[in-house]
Amino acid sequence: MKMRDKIQALDVAGIKKAFKKKVKTMTENHIILSEQALLAGIIIDNRNIEKAGLLSPADFYDSRHRAIFEKMKELHAAGQAIDLTSFACTEYEDYVLDPLMQLPEGLLNIEKYVEETKNASLRRLLISRLAEIQNANSDFIETKAKVAELARKLEQNTLVKFDFKRPSSIAAKKTSFFLDDFIPLPVGAVTMISSRGGSGKSALALQIALRAADRQIPTLAWLSEDPDYTTKYRLEKISGFTEIPICDNFLTIADQIPFQVLKKSDKQIGINPVFYEFKAACRGFKLIIIDPLIAFFGGNENDNGEARQFMDLLTDWTKRDNKSIVLIHHHSKFANIGDARGATAFVDAARAHYTIEADKSDNKNILIKIEKDNWGIKTFFKNEKYIQIFKENFEVKNAENEFAY
Repeated sequence: MKMRDKIQALDVAGIKKAFKKKVKTMTENHIILSEQALLAGIIIDNRNIEKAGLLSPADFYDSRHRAIFEKMKELHAAGQAIDLTSFACTEYEDYVLDPLMQLPEGLLNIEKYVEETKNASLRRLLISRLAEIQNANSDFIETKAKVAELARKLEQNTLVKFDFKRPSSIAAKKTSFFLDDFIPLPVGAVTMISSRGGSGKSALALQIALRAADRQIPTLAWLSEDPDYTTKYRLEKISGFTEIPICDNFLTIADQIPFQVLKKSDKQIGINPVFYEFKAACRGFKLIIIDPLIAFFGGNENDNGEARQFMDLLTDWTKRDNKSIVLIHHHSKFANIGDARGATAFVDAARAHYTIEADKSDNKNILIKIEKDNWGIKTFFKNEKYIQIFKENFEVKNAENEFAY
């Protein structure tokens, strides 16, 4: 039953009670900060104005924000860039510089700010209309009709939470993959690669990054367990025996201490704001390799709810930006070869899962197996294959242990 239908059945006390629940107060400072963060996010990345498509200037509480957003929409409609120069020599020049552009980039969460701005606007509309109804000289039947009409308008203007589609409106297309002739990685999804320690996961991650970069796929490989000079040394070795050149324009190696995506505070777990800053910094990458998963997680690795929250964030990111994310993960020491460590939600949420183990007969190779295939990887990859991952067998490694990857 829709809101307006329910209202028709209420008496006066019921109407007041129903709308009292709807009108949750939001402090003026919170409203202004959300609007500022939204406008700053659009200046930082003009594509964010598309996410604010349901908003009109009238939805903003602050008159300055209404004027600034109106200007942004005009520039966007004209195909022009929205930046600091857009407001030069206007009465809003200083305001855009400070406080708008002084907000930390880590606050970027555009969907949240759009929702808060729209909902605050609807609350103001609701309060205004209820005041008009209260002051009107009308009988109870007329009052119910006005409230029902208000409910209809609120339903029409509320942000759409669910995107239901008819099959006829969807364009069918095949799933695309990066490196489909090597290790197929579905685009727009998360892939997991797992194994026991010392099986060559990091070396495989480097070879994936090297091959992707050579094919002009902008790639970030965040290999957090090794210093950058060790990673570069191994990369040169891999480049040597694969004869694939190192492409600095498309391959970035980061050895910084990883941030944790989920953050616990007062027994509550939430999203670390740095995650949004990381997303903004990764706009240019189409393939992102994270090694190891657990260093970036931040939650209880055996908690399926927390694991699912983490994976949902990455899944949504890959879908929205058409990226491929590869998570390198460990197995428990005594687990079966196909069992990744921790909560099952990690593997459940991934669209592809590979496991690797060393080739016992020739340990310069690894055996990689497909354990989970949701998107047709087996069209290219027949269950398992051997890949050369080291330059030579371990038995001939030198005193510097150069082949112990």
